[in-house]
Amino acid sequence: MAEVTNGRTTTLETTIHIPIAQLTPVLSAPSTRSIKAVVTLTWPYSSATKSVAFLLSEPDFRLRRTRGQVRVQFSGSSAKSIAKSGIASGDEVLLGLDGVEWVHDENTVTTPGRGVEFELRFSERLLLQVRSQKG
Repeated sequence: MAEVTNGRTTTLETTIHIPIAQLTPVLSAPSTRSIKAVVTLTWPYSSATKSVAFLLSEPDFRLRRTRGQVRVQFSGSSAKSIAKSGIASGDEVLLGLDGVEWVHDENTVTTPGRGVEFELRFSERLLLQVRSQKG
């Protein structure tokens, strides 16, 4: 999947992959960045809120304890696309940060080892590649 922005074609292959621990709202040029992660927890598509969410973790389990996990919520057309794709726990994803909305996570209940103080939200713009672990 490719998208043309400011006359340049953006694909996940041309983005700079960064560790989840480096995610921050002050990240320079987020449209040129992406994260590689494993889906470790899913919140299924809700027809009431029209959203779906995942807990994404570093592929290397040793990096998960210190800011190595992040909750990502999808809404609108991106949620519908995600729901149709059948993404599940164990699948590996490459997620482009173009179009991300940074939301401060004020949840008092946290997932052990999560560490990242922001939640990522996507609504209409989404660059995502999935490698399914299904047999």
